[in-house]
Amino acid sequence: MAPDLRLSQTRGHLALTAENGGLTPWCGPAALALAAGRPYGEACDLLRSIAPGWYPAEGPVVTAYWRDLLAVLDRLGVPHVKRDLPEHRPSLLRLVREGLPRGWYLLRVTDHFLLLHSHGFGLATVHDNRHTAAPLSVRTHGRRKVTHIAWLPEGPRLG
Repeated sequence: MAPDLRLSQTRGHLALTAENGGLTPWCGPAALALAAGRPYGEACDLLRSIAPGWYPAEGPVVTAYWRDLLAVLDRLGVPHVKRDLPEHRPSLLRLVREGLPRGWYLLRVTDHFLLLHSHGFGLATVHDNRHTAAPLSVRTHGRRKVTHIAWLPEGPRLG
């Protein structure tokens, strides 16, 4: 199995924190910044440009919306494919352990956005505003229910 170089070249949560003046960034713009390879502040500005009525004109974007994250990816030309979920909304651990194909995914789980790198065989790593390549576990959002998922066929953009 060839290593996925994107894993080691993707910016992580510490870079996002530095870009946010030392403060932990909010998960929506953080996941967008990681997926699109853009700075955290630019991710906030892109969300504002997509839906100016939904986001504050300045300051942090605290609550982001799935539709707006996907609209920004569309605008930036980042390939993504929305995936259907079972009606029972599995936990993130269950989704991965039941055979989520290898690859990169942008997800919304209960009240949180993240990037997930599925390695196959029930193994995955989490990339978000507090984790960089952390093994998926109960502590890394594993019990949260998956509400939305989009496959990133080219993985995250390097920025």
